[in-house]
Amino acid sequence: MSSRPARRGAIFITATGVIVVLTGLVLVFAQSMRTEGLASANRLSAMQAEAVEQGAERWVLAQVEANPGDAITITDVPAEQLRVGTGYFWVLRPDPDSDRQYAFGITDESSKLSLNAATADQLLYLPGMTEEVADAILDWRDEDSTPGAAGAETDYYQSLRPDGYDAKDAPFETVEELRLVKGVTTEILFGSDRNRDGVIDDAESTAGNFGTAFNSSGITSRGLFPYVTVHSTEPNTSIDGQARVNVNNRNTNGLRDLLRNAFKDTPARADQILQRVRTVVLSLRGTAFPNIGPFYVASGMTPTEFDKVADLVTTRGASAALVGMVNVNTAPREVLMCLPGIEEADADAMITARASSTTTGYGWVFEALSNKAARVMGLVTGRSFQYSADIVAVSGDGRAFRRVRIVVDGRTAPAKIIYRKDLTHLGWPLPPEVRTTLRAGQSLDTMGGSALRFGGGGQR
Repeated sequence: MSSRPARRGAIFITATGVIVVLTGLVLVFAQSMRTEGLASANRLSAMQAEAVEQGAERWVLAQVEANPGDAITITDVPAEQLRVGTGYFWVLRPDPDSDRQYAFGITDESSKLSLNAATADQLLYLPGMTEEVADAILDWRDEDSTPGAAGAETDYYQSLRPDGYDAKDAPFETVEELRLVKGVTTEILFGSDRNRDGVIDDAESTAGNFGTAFNSSGITSRGLFPYVTVHSTEPNTSIDGQARVNVNNRNTNGLRDLLRNAFKDTPARADQILQRVRTVVLSLRGTAFPNIGPFYVASGMTPTEFDKVADLVTTRGASAALVGMVNVNTAPREVLMCLPGIEEADADAMITARASSTTTGYGWVFEALSNKAARVMGLVTGRSFQYSADIVAVSGDGRAFRRVRIVVDGRTAPAKIIYRKDLTHLGWPLPPEVRTTLRAGQSLDTMGGSALRFGGGGQR
């Protein structure tokens, strides 16, 4: 009889052990299912963020295609908190007036100085530029192996350890390529803006010792990156692809027809302009007008009259592509200062004049600069064909985001993406409240945009 309780105890212990094991397995499977559920949700969110980002790219392409050459319209299109499905995207760009505030919109690449066309003198006017770096940039892109006074060629780069390399001796393909050039540091290229969102938050400001947009050395807190490009080329044709009239042609019949069409309501004025230009062209041998500036002066046109023909005339061969032209309608003050002979007062006058201009032309430059205008006209334009977009996309639940920078070329239809770089690894660039709101299942409309307009930086 005494063996029965013992057997019962053993059975109980065994049953309890089985229950414990089964309970443990259930918990393990439950945790595994929970983990798999979260992982699946995260994968779905990541796919949605990627889809939103792809939608943003299509949106940028559509803006460039719809407004060929018109940088003012393209860069003015609102690009903050745009919805795609349940997700959102933003297109970041630096605020020209403050490094503590977010700005949004497509960026005109022709508003920047071209690394492949700028002279050493022009480069030296860039914030934070040194003579050593300027010479090294020219040596990197030229075709010879002779270093400039303060530059560098292959001998220098091969001496670097542990891995030397050759000087490229060819045009820059990306702005980031500057990091290979002698003297260019991360601080020179990006300043304190380590995540490249255009906003210097408190942590970046402390690390870079930048208290305002400019320090005592004149180096901007956002470095060179916002002011230089390798993508600024336009065809030497009219905006609709038609051949331009070369005003240096001694046969002025083409110019005559152009002027009579442009001034069809005042034919006498067309003949007057033609006669003034013809006198100069026929009185000189070779090239009468090195650029459009002297042509404008000789013609006696007003800035408003010039805008009627500016896109239809040239001083070069029709086949020559125009590389590195600066769009004066969109260029920031720092880039305008790089134009030959332009001083601070001139740059201020240009910014004031273009703000009151009612056209997309650039005849206002002659009013703003007076006699200095002719000197810069061979380097400036009023239209653009390449644009960049720093896209930030987030899923509707705030779980995932993507950040991609693209450059779009609108010289042909359809427009195409010629450069694409994933910047997601730099971290979420906008205020953390954006994703917190989405994760809570709330609409971003409840934020009212204030966190983005007046925030001091995003989550790292």
